Amino acid sequence: MRKRHITQARNHIYIYILYKDKNPPFLVLYLGEYKTMLIRSTFALVVTAMLAHAWPSKGNDAFKKHTIKAKGIEASFIEYGATITNLWVEDKDGIPRDVVIGWDDPRQYNLQPGLPGFLGSVVGRYANRIANGTFHLNGETYQTPLNEKNITTLHGGDMGFNRLNFTLLEKSKRDITFGLISPDGDEGFPGTVKLKVKYSVNDHQEWHIDYEGVSDKDTIMMVSQHTYWNLDSFTTSDTVEDHVFWIPADEYIVTDGSLIPTGEFASVEGTALDFRTPKAMGKDLAKADQCGFDCIGYDNCWILSDPNIEDYQVSVYAPSTGIEVAVKTDQVAMQFYSCHGLDGTLPVKKTQKYKHSNAALSGYVEKYGCFVLETENYIDGINHPEWGNEHSGILRKGETYTQHTEYHFRVHNKQ
Repeated sequence: MRKRHITQARNHIYIYILYKDKNPPFLVLYLGEYKTMLIRSTFALVVTAMLAHAWPSKGNDAFKKHTIKAKGIEASFIEYGATITNLWVEDKDGIPRDVVIGWDDPRQYNLQPGLPGFLGSVVGRYANRIANGTFHLNGETYQTPLNEKNITTLHGGDMGFNRLNFTLLEKSKRDITFGLISPDGDEGFPGTVKLKVKYSVNDHQEWHIDYEGVSDKDTIMMVSQHTYWNLDSFTTSDTVEDHVFWIPADEYIVTDGSLIPTGEFASVEGTALDFRTPKAMGKDLAKADQCGFDCIGYDNCWILSDPNIEDYQVSVYAPSTGIEVAVKTDQVAMQFYSCHGLDGTLPVKKTQKYKHSNAALSGYVEKYGCFVLETENYIDGINHPEWGNEHSGILRKGETYTQHTEYHFRVHNKQ
């Protein structure tokens, strides 16, 4: 059975045929760029397929939304990528706001996976970058896909965890657990990995994430959540430049123009990366030029000075809505991405288009229109043994990979 769709996003037309009897669905995507409804670029035929990596299927639709809720917080997810599609919290006026960007139609997470990449999903098997897509383990050399500019492996490769169907394992009113099986050799990684991801919310307006993974062979593993945030929820501005960030980290990992670590750590003192005193993201943005070749923005990994799960490691708030998120994690590093790669192509969700919003807003997610916070280990640690085995990301057979991260929501300075 085939179903034909035509989807229009800003400056692009997407035409695809979805084979609904396939699980996961196979699709053909035919795309072109337009201007004033005239096709002005060469069309490309793109054929992609999702691989089946799920626990034994329960016959669920991978794009059906599953919602968990508690007092003052509500979150929705789909099995595809274990992706978060919506997260509602109250602003300073008690109005619920959806503070994550995404698609209205959940199938678009698969159909337009690069608009932008890794949208709201779990990323892995190895989050962030692997230099040259190469690593060594137990005397063997492994090659993973060079899916970023043909130079690095980013977030696990062409068909990383973000592109795969998880299986819904358990669900209650306040929590949901997804499972994934990544077979031996998947994207070049050794070992069959079984991963569980549990999302939960509570009456303190907190979203918790717990990861648990095992492998039948020695492998490398580092997963993270790639939520794109906008705490203004597009009520007053197209960008998050007025969002106030606090990152109490003294050092960051130095990278080259391809964002691959050089092995050095550097002090944030005197740089645009110094957020030890809270400041607006846009304050030093013009000086933030360590995010790769020809780039202005933040795409950097901070070393968390005191990774104590009892303490907040990061906080961000939007002055317009008063919504603040504060992060607790047991991880030792955090990647902050300022969405400088977005270009106004992704539409703002209908849940973020308000009657009383600023009429001058574009209705699309513009450059600097969001931010990402990835809690993780040291990036590309597998290729930097000088940092110590604890930062390599090696998961031995018989061991269990775990990670715990919490997002606490509140109204900034509310008494």
